[in-house]
Amino acid sequence: MILSRSTEYAIRLIFYLSDRQPLSQYVRIKDVAVDLDVSYYQLAKVANVLITNEILKSNTGPTGGIDLCDHANSLPLSVVLDIFGDVDIFDRCILGLHQCSDENPCPIHTVWGSTRKELRSTFFDKTLGDLKTDALIPIFKKVE
Repeated sequence: MILSRSTEYAIRLIFYLSDRQPLSQYVRIKDVAVDLDVSYYQLAKVANVLITNEILKSNTGPTGGIDLCDHANSLPLSVVLDIFGDVDIFDRCILGLHQCSDENPCPIHTVWGSTRKELRSTFFDKTLGDLKTDALIPIFKKVE
């Protein structure tokens, strides 16, 4: 599955912040960018979109930064796909072929079909809180 870089960064950022809970501390985007080894500028743009869509909250000042909104754990990951325009990823050919269908399958159409169903269920049926409970998080511990 190929997600846009913005969607990928958004999901990674949300998981990173979720892993920090129940800490009630804001974290600086620059620090997150270093920990995730991603572009600070792109991560800042993604964070601003998530703030606008009330997934993240922000605070300014010496102890400022970003954190998850209180209701974020009850949201499915499909919200992020929708925000960044990737919600149709499960309806597209994994190889990007426009003519791929059940009648005219690409070489990995059958394999992608079953995998797509599992991924769709993860993105649409499981909340961030579910994923955290299922121990799919933490995955972003910084290795010293």
